Amino acid sequence: MEDNNYDFLLKNVASPLDYSEGYYLVYVEVPKPSKTISNIISKHAKITSELEFGYLCEVHMQGIPEIARSLSLKNHAIYQMVRLVRLSKSSDNKQV
Repeated sequence: MEDNNYDFLLKNVASPLDYSEGYYLVYVEVPKPSKTISNIISKHAKITSELEFGYLCEVHMQGIPEIARSLSLKNHAIYQMVRLVRLSKSSDNKQV
């Protein structure tokens, strides 16, 4: 097996302690998108796309666990949440 060096990638991974104004593109996968689920996510993030099994959202780092908590409190399953890429370092993008 090849020995991969992930140091470069790990230096560019944001911390859960990131309280900056930066936004991230996050994929939230649920069993079936619905108005109820999108309303819950929209309280913490801007939904940019509804997909077959989830949503692409623009959200601050600290909003990611809030989405998970809010969906769980209403008994909605979450299959995965994937932070894809950092979008901005400032508040150029506006949350809904």
